[in-house]
Formats: sequence, structure tokens, C-alpha cells
Amino acid sequence: MEKTLHGMLLGFTLTSLMAPASLYAQTGNNLIDTRFPELSRYLNASEVLQAAVFDEIVASNNSNDSMIGKVLLRDSLLELSEAETSHYHTASDHLAMLGPFRVFESRATPGLQAMVRREYSVEETESVLEANGSIPPIAVSVLKRGRDFGNKLLEIYLDDTLYDKHSAVDAALEEYLDDDALSVPASPKSSALLSEHEYAYAFRVGFPQLSGLTWASQWLQLATLEIAMIAENENELEASINNVTALYEEKIAPAHGGLMSLPTDIPTMPVIAPNLYGFHPGAAYVLDNIAALKVVIGDILVHPDVPDSAASIASMVKRFTNKEVELEDETDYLLFVLRGGIFNQGGPALGGMGLTERNRSRAASNLQHVSNYPMR
Repeated sequence: MEKTLHGMLLGFTLTSLMAPASLYAQTGNNLIDTRFPELSRYLNASEVLQAAVFDEIVASNNSNDSMIGKVLLRDSLLELSEAETSHYHTASDHLAMLGPFRVFESRATPGLQAMVRREYSVEETESVLEANGSIPPIAVSVLKRGRDFGNKLLEIYLDDTLYDKHSAVDAALEEYLDDDALSVPASPKSSALLSEHEYAYAFRVGFPQLSGLTWASQWLQLATLEIAMIAENENELEASINNVTALYEEKIAPAHGGLMSLPTDIPTMPVIAPNLYGFHPGAAYVLDNIAALKVVIGDILVHPDVPDSAASIASMVKRFTNKEVELEDETDYLLFVLRGGIFNQGGPALGGMGLTERNRSRAASNLQHVSNYPMR
């Protein structure tokens, strides 16, 4: 197994950087592939990246050199669990980009960055998660169905011949939910599934750079959906997509050797794609639930004390696909995801964000206080 995806990291580091720009991967979505081939390549590569990250953390956990990292991870998770202010969507010390497995991350990150720039066929993308023996088939199927649904939403909003897009999204959502066992609900799952399960926080604390790389790809998907929905004409759409892809590149592989500006929190629909969330909350919840499930799978693969990772993942998939229990009130869910702020989740879809908006003074935010009462 270590040779399947782990070997890809080594082989792709140089060859992917030299791949001709004219050779683009196919997502299977003709509209995306034809009109925006570079975006298609990045969206396609994000699936391979997710699988490679899963593979990398499993390989790190199985290494004889990981004992110190495991001790540090356990200590960090214990400290986090005892913190009174601990909350998944808050900026805290545990978000430092140097995690307990920093040696493994430093070795893997360049190869993963290169993988994002490589071209992948549909066949490679379809089979890459299956190649990871740590991910049970039910999880692979649920994640794949979620990916296809996200691509379908983008196709709907890029299709100029489709006038009633709202009805089209409703139909796509109904079709997605038809397979009860392989779909997550169109309502927010309980935040406790993400932040209070037995192995919570292990992914983001253990591998902050690798989790950040996967969240950057999640940001790209949500930002693309947002701008595809709100663009008023072809020129605006093309310019916005070019801007989004440039922002994504800056996050994962900044020019001139600068530091990566990866998200330190899970990008969510209400924060990154508020317009799409407002018009299609059910579809938005599906994508957010899928994103949370990916993080939980990462938690289970990272945590050193999981007795049977495949069984634990299958159990969590069953809880995520259950549409009757462990659901969150929509207002409570909004409060949960908004606590992290826009900056930590990657910044707005339509522009960059150089500084966090959290705990800034009114003066720093260029806000003026205007009284309604005359001075005396």
C-alpha cells in the first residue's frame, strides 16, 4: 500500500511541474472541462490530493519514527480537551503550522503541492480513494457521490441554456438523496459529530499543513460555486474564476518562495458561499456535511489509539448518512461555523484577505462610530 499513493508523491514531484499546460485533466463535467480547463484540473486534483493525504498520515502513523509525534499529539489533544474555551471553529495555539509530526509533513508537503499541478484522468480520480486500504468501500462511495453532486451544482450554474437553475438544483438534490445509504442529509449534522467524537481534532492538530492543503481545495470548490452563481455576465465570470484560481495557487504554492497561506479551519458554505447557502441551503448542507465527514475520517486515521480504523470510519459514515438523528438546529449551526471567521476558512470568494478580521479595533477596520445624538 505504501507504494501505491506514497510512490506517487515521489514520482510526481518533478514530472507534474513539467507537464504541458495544454494537457488538462477531465472531471467528467463537459462544461467545466471545456470552458475552464485549469479550474477543471485543480478540482480533479483535489480528489487525488485528499486520497494522498489520507495515505500519508497512515504511512506516518505506521512508521517506527513516529513515536515522539504520537506522544506530542496525545498531549496536545488532552490539553485541548481540558481547555474551557475549546471550540472547533476558533483560532487557538493548536493551529500553529508546526504539528507533532512536522518531520513527516515537511517531507510530504512538496510532493503534495506538486500533485495538485499534475494532470489526472477520470479513471485515476475515480480509483484513487479505493487504492487506500484504510478507507472502507462505504466511505469511498459516500465521498464520491458527494463529489459528483458538487460538480453537478457547478454544471447547473455554468450552463447558459438552463434558465430555471433553482429548479435544477432542487432536482439534483432530490436525485442525490435518492440513495439513502450513500447520501448525507440536506440538513446540518450535529456539530458534536465533528468536535466531540472520540478522536476529534487529531487531523488538524496532528497534521496542520496537510489538513490545510485539503481545506484549500475545499475552499476552491465553494468559492467557485459562489462566483458561478452570482456572476452577471461571461466577462465577469471568467475574470472571477481566474481570480479564484490565482488565490488558490497562492494558498498552496505561493510565488517567490513565500509561506503558504492555508486555511486553518474547515471552509463552510455560510462563510465562503453565503449567496448559494441563502438560495440553496439543502444543497449547501450536503457539501458541508461531506466536508465534515472527510475531517472525521482524517481524525480516525491520524489518532494513534484507534483499534480498528476501517470499522470506526464505517461507523461514522453510518452516523453521517442517518437523516433522522444527530441533526443540528440551523441557527445553532450558523453560530457554530461563523465562530471561526472568514480569514481562518480561507477568505472570501471574490477577493484575498491578508489579515484576520477577528479581534480587530474599529480604527484598524476603518469603521467610524457615528452617534445619532447631537453633542452637547
